[in-house]
Amino acid sequence: MSFGEIRFLDEYEKASDTEKFPLVRKWMDHHPLPFFDELRRKRPIFETPVCTLVSRFHDVLEVLNLHDIFNVELYKPKMGSYLMAQDDTPVHFREKAIMRSMLNRDEIPEIRQFVADRAKKILDASKGSIELTQNFSRAVPVTIVQERFGLDGIEPEKQMEWSYWSQYNTFYNQPFDLNDDAESITQKAQDVAKEIGAYVQELIPRKLKDIKDGKAGNDVVSRMLSTQYPESVGFPMDRLGRNVGGLLIGTVETTAQAVSQIVQQILQRPDVKDQAVAAAQESDLEAFDGFVWEALRFHPISTYIFRKAGEDFVLARDTAHETAIKKGTLVLAMTLSAMFDATAFPNPYTFNPKRSLSNTFHFGVGLHECLGKHFGMAIIPEMVRQVLLRPGVKASGCIDYKGTPFPSHYEICWEA
Repeated sequence: MSFGEIRFLDEYEKASDTEKFPLVRKWMDHHPLPFFDELRRKRPIFETPVCTLVSRFHDVLEVLNLHDIFNVELYKPKMGSYLMAQDDTPVHFREKAIMRSMLNRDEIPEIRQFVADRAKKILDASKGSIELTQNFSRAVPVTIVQERFGLDGIEPEKQMEWSYWSQYNTFYNQPFDLNDDAESITQKAQDVAKEIGAYVQELIPRKLKDIKDGKAGNDVVSRMLSTQYPESVGFPMDRLGRNVGGLLIGTVETTAQAVSQIVQQILQRPDVKDQAVAAAQESDLEAFDGFVWEALRFHPISTYIFRKAGEDFVLARDTAHETAIKKGTLVLAMTLSAMFDATAFPNPYTFNPKRSLSNTFHFGVGLHECLGKHFGMAIIPEMVRQVLLRPGVKASGCIDYKGTPFPSHYEICWEA
């Protein structure tokens, strides 16, 4: 694919120092593929006054795999002592292991069927049209959080709000986001954190009572509370509570964003849509899922993963573009760009549902790979599949983000 005579870097060099990064941010948000194409060809490691952008696949992989060099320090003011705000620490190792055992992968087929049933029920009740983002893309994962994970007894809309503001503040309210309302986003997230804390303090005693009374369900929170952790393991009740909150925060908004954007990417390509609809009707779920992950490659949840250099380091050493990264540098590993690097993705601008998922960054990579990756690999495709099974499904317009990082309004309809 050719992007014509767009010369982003020429415009960048002519800009004043104060104008440079706002230009970069605009191109990242509104012209990502042509901008990243030029970076990969001309400035694969691009230093700006605010942060350094890394655009080629192997360099992005290097950044994300070297957690001892490129750390998650920027997460800490947002997440506190939660395991994902730590790198290779005992807490991270221990709590991720505990949570992975509680999220039993043997149940994934059952989870996928659960998603199919709940998604179908919502779509059936909609009678031919739905605003997808709130009423489906967020609504379905909330049912998982409540019924399968066990965070029940609260209004679904409240849990949507909690996940939204927590994700917004952590991942889209950093120095390189240039938000005019950064302080209000932080305040909203802090208010939400207090509400989540109060809810967990009510939830845990209620679940413990159910366990004592022999009424415990087979949900994740009940499993956690039914398990005896020796003091030497280092998983006291306050740490357990933090991980209960993490189940909610990490599930709803990320799933919702992925589903809405995948549906749009498929519906706006008539040939792809026809193939995906046909695949949705077959029993080979893996073949259908390929359409989902390829659509997400074109419009992932985020275009980058951010890190901070904990020490001086030479990135892409022994290449023509090797670059000395100074300690304290904010580094954006441009994962969208990496997934259009022809060295790892042949014919990158061709929609190919048979690509391997292994080179993508949909669930992160390395130490900070998504805790619920394998559940997401079932939940997201099944939600999309249920939408595409609606006869004559089409979009009434494009996703409206309403000035936020997240899909806010997306109307679709079908033959009822």
